[in-house]
Amino acid sequence: MSNAFQPGFAQLVSAVDAACTQRFGRRLLAAYVAGSVASGEAWPGASDLDWFAFIPDQPTPADRCWRRRAQARLADRFPIVSKIHLNVFPMDRLATEPYWRFILRYNAVRLRGADLVAKLAHRGHRTPRPGPAIAKKRLPFVRNCLAEALAGRRVPALAELPTAPALATRKLVRNFVLVEGAHLLMAMGCFQSFRQDDVLQGLHCLAPRWRGLFRAAQQVLGNPRKANIPPRRFMEQAQPFVEWMIQTIEQQTVPTGP
Repeated sequence: MSNAFQPGFAQLVSAVDAACTQRFGRRLLAAYVAGSVASGEAWPGASDLDWFAFIPDQPTPADRCWRRRAQARLADRFPIVSKIHLNVFPMDRLATEPYWRFILRYNAVRLRGADLVAKLAHRGHRTPRPGPAIAKKRLPFVRNCLAEALAGRRVPALAELPTAPALATRKLVRNFVLVEGAHLLMAMGCFQSFRQDDVLQGLHCLAPRWRGLFRAAQQVLGNPRKANIPPRRFMEQAQPFVEWMIQTIEQQTVPTGP
């Protein structure tokens, strides 16, 4: 994944990096950016900044207070993002969260510090590989996200949606088509990456019956305001696909053995 961030977002990443290094100094073991900002696919006003900073110990009350203030200050300074998620975690917590290690390896950019995933691997903490096991384990969460989205409530996988309907639809597209579509590709053994083009191309080949949805998703991702698809209409179109996707993943066999 390239470290060449999009104009506007690059300045935000630099500012967050500077704030974190100033705060934590040598305590900062590593810092990562995940999601659409990391892949260069962010959209002004719609995308979040997902930042992960790891330190050796538990964040102190002063650290947590700094985090809240830094998020608010940076959000005011950089309205290009919908939300800033400045996550600060102890290294030990990463050791207990295999899916976090998976995201850092496959859907994030390491900005500074050690390769913590590789470090933990040397300690015996294996990171899951893309495949049916990780896709199947995610299904209860996917079902919950779908139910909440269809009810018009907050989707657990997402922060608060933008107030502009077109931008809200873009976030729903990224979640239900790109992120969950990537997990479908993992289950079917044809995952390439979380990047938009790789996922959409893989879905077109794997499930041509849903090409209308994929075309609509591509239009929304390319220019959400021009596509002008309301969130509810998109979810009505996406629901049969997501339900089929869940059923398809459920049917896959998880390999056993080393």
